[in-house]
Amino acid sequence: MNIRLLPLVPYGLLLPILSLAAPAPPSADVSDRVSVRPELTISTLGFGSCARQERPQPIWEAINAAHCDAFVLCGDNIYGDSADPDVLRVKYALLAAMPGFAQLRQATPLYATWDDHDYGLNDGGAGFPGAAAAQKEFCDFFQVPSDSPRRTTPGVFDCVTFGPAGKRVQLILLDTRTFRSPLKKDPSNAKVTRPNTDPDATILGAGQWAWLERRLREPAEIRVVISSIQLVATEHGSEKWDNFPAERTRFLAMLRRTQAHGVVVISGDRHLAELAMLAPTDGAPYPLHDLTSSGLNQPIAQEPAARAKALTGVEAGPTPPKPQPNRHRLHERPYTGSNFALLRVKWAGAASSLRLEVCGLGGEVVLSRDIPLAELRPRSQ
Repeated sequence: MNIRLLPLVPYGLLLPILSLAAPAPPSADVSDRVSVRPELTISTLGFGSCARQERPQPIWEAINAAHCDAFVLCGDNIYGDSADPDVLRVKYALLAAMPGFAQLRQATPLYATWDDHDYGLNDGGAGFPGAAAAQKEFCDFFQVPSDSPRRTTPGVFDCVTFGPAGKRVQLILLDTRTFRSPLKKDPSNAKVTRPNTDPDATILGAGQWAWLERRLREPAEIRVVISSIQLVATEHGSEKWDNFPAERTRFLAMLRRTQAHGVVVISGDRHLAELAMLAPTDGAPYPLHDLTSSGLNQPIAQEPAARAKALTGVEAGPTPPKPQPNRHRLHERPYTGSNFALLRVKWAGAASSLRLEVCGLGGEVVLSRDIPLAELRPRSQ
């Protein structure tokens, strides 16, 4: 196929080119942020997060080679860090001008949510004055339809269900920024978060919680919940659902109440990749997996230093740092090189299964987990 190399031009001038991307799916109920694509059966779904727009992004080559049926950007898709829409627009233009990303966009349906840096404020939550402007730039860049509530009401949460009955994959894109209550910081270290136990504190906000419950009650064989921050991990001091322990408990209780089967979580934010699992003995209705894939071009270490800097512009030593604790991690330590993730589905009726993979810069599988779908059901089903 011929690959079009995009010059570095202002974002507004790129819109005619970007319109060549796969069209947004038709909306089944635009007022409730839900759409369906029964014609697209998912066998491979790709994910990635945390991409510095001013640095090289060679990982798109391996992502394109994976031939995903759809690809999901899970947050920090740019490092906007600004309330100025002009600044965000320029940074989105840098992402759009990446040849590998442009190729992916032309060939593959893209879906996205955001995290703090594309929201506009590091560790940002509700009350950020630039939120509305950031939402407009997000919607413009990802070509959100003009009649979508993502353009007219706060928050970028969304849902799409792929495939026919018996092979439905529901993609639930949460917004963990627009409505989130303030973080509680450790008074001795502002980089460390502590649990916010205020009974009114929230991550999703009342409206998004009600919307999520409606989605979980809809039929699907697999449900992929995109959370920009980790849901399963509880011990490290970075952002995570356990900063608001009542909200984490509420999510698990909602899974039990709705009897929603087939749920897996994909998260980002951390600049590392790991597979974690919450067991039923820890409150999950069945083994709940959280695959963290971050970042696309921000290796902390793991890759040889010279190779990492040549490919990404980032200094990264050969020895990974000591990992932060995560008792739910399914392997010894996180992968800290550039990475993306894949969810591969084997449709075989009652014997259907999925495979979670973390892939390195060259597309090599560095972490994986095979899961029979029959295991992702509450015991009462």
